[in-house]
Amino acid sequence: MHKVLIGLAAAASLGLATATMPSSANAGCFGCAVAGGVLGGVIVGSAIANAANPPPPPPGYYGYPPPPPPYGYPPPPAAYGPGPAYAAAPPPCHYEKRRVWVEEVQGYRIRPVQICP
Repeated sequence: MHKVLIGLAAAASLGLATATMPSSANAGCFGCAVAGGVLGGVIVGSAIANAANPPPPPPGYYGYPPPPPPYGYPPPPAAYGPGPAYAAAPPPCHYEKRRVWVEEVQGYRIRPVQICP
């Protein structure tokens, strides 16, 4: 790609230099035909020269390391060993509605009762 751009720049500069030279008043514009021919020859020549060069492989073929994981932290190295062991906490107390004997009314009523395992 760089060779093509350099060739185009060189051809453009030669064409502009030829076109800007003072010449006699000529309606046929012989200098324009010469500049066009030179410019076309440079373009075709650079295209032929670059046709044998294959494009470089995509960046994945160079052996870059894999990308990092999308989220979270990686696991710790094996040198650290397992993490600390925690004892299981007992389940907390909770309230349930139960049928309870109530002395004031001499009967059963449904009341919340605390249950602790």
